[in-house]
Amino acid sequence: MKRFGSKQLIPIAMALMGVVFVVVGFTQLEFWDKEPKAGFFPSIIAVVMVISSVAAFFQTLKEEDKPQYNKNELLVIAGGAGVIAGSFIIGMIPMIFLYVLFWLLVIEKGTPILHIIIIEAIVAVIVLGVFAGWLQVQFPWGLFENFM
Repeated sequence: MKRFGSKQLIPIAMALMGVVFVVVGFTQLEFWDKEPKAGFFPSIIAVVMVISSVAAFFQTLKEEDKPQYNKNELLVIAGGAGVIAGSFIIGMIPMIFLYVLFWLLVIEKGTPILHIIIIEAIVAVIVLGVFAGWLQVQFPWGLFENFM
């Protein structure tokens, strides 16, 4: 019998988190009323998250080796945790821009400045235009909310 470990725990935790977001997206946030509402995109992403987590769980059952984590996997986890922690301090939108800037300057060393500007502009269009504007997603403001 395969031993239960972190490789199985992570997909289970992500599936449970996805179920929570599905419930919140359909019950507390509006999903659709003649057009997509604030719960539309998060609900779709949550359903995909549950499906992919279940698939990842069954994939881990096939592995026989002891789990090995490499630096890049841990950097992605640390980056996600940094965005979440930073969104409580300076807000989600500034934190997303800082994360992308940090990733391009520090992790992907040698990225030309023109490419950084273009990528940040694309992120701005996606975050501000699609999520904040069209889908009306309410991003956390962090400490700035106290000044408004």
